[in-house]
Amino acid sequence: MCPEPLVDLRNPEWFRRTYAELLNVVQNSKWFCMTNTKLAKCLAHFNWTINDWKRVIFSNETTFYVIKRKNKVKIWRTKDEQWKEGCMEVAAIGGGGRVNFWGAIASEGTDNYLIPKVHLYQMENDFFYQHDNARYHVSRQVQTKLHELGIKLSEWSAKSPDLNAIKHLWSIIDDKLKSRSISSVNELTEALSTEWLSIKPELCYELVFTMSKKIQKCIANNGKYIHY
Repeated sequence: MCPEPLVDLRNPEWFRRTYAELLNVVQNSKWFCMTNTKLAKCLAHFNWTINDWKRVIFSNETTFYVIKRKNKVKIWRTKDEQWKEGCMEVAAIGGGGRVNFWGAIASEGTDNYLIPKVHLYQMENDFFYQHDNARYHVSRQVQTKLHELGIKLSEWSAKSPDLNAIKHLWSIIDDKLKSRSISSVNELTEALSTEWLSIKPELCYELVFTMSKKIQKCIANNGKYIHY
């Protein structure tokens, strides 16, 4: 009997095909699990009204860069203009420096501190706190502290940015940064502080108001990712 032919490990096509098959299996399995969890959470909140969502404080953290913007800049150009000045975007390793930013919003407005916000808007004993289930948020130390403070969590599946009211706010801020001339981390920090403080309560209310529509849209999409 002839032996099995040896695989030529120098063949890039074999690597691409094998990697694609393995990647497909992993992605499908993980996505299926997350989709079911996400759908279950949406169904549990299907009957929530705006008054229910007004009791939720949404928080999230993100990273802003000195040069690199979150939102892609699109331009009209011909094929031959690809490398012309004005048709290219300035780039730098690491985005030219970065600033990590944490914030929270409720229907009444923004804040950078969870506990003072609760007292400011008189939400004691009648609110839920929603974070993105990042590892440091679900650590035992953090969970113990939240329990000691009597903070009730609004449970959501991890990696669901489309169901967090504050997520869209980062894109709004990033768009405003495009009109500024920023060349250092200090300038970026100052610009972020200015833009954050300029956010009006009406915008926060509008973002929270969309939660019911997002829940319905996610259910209609069987728990899959929705555009936000």
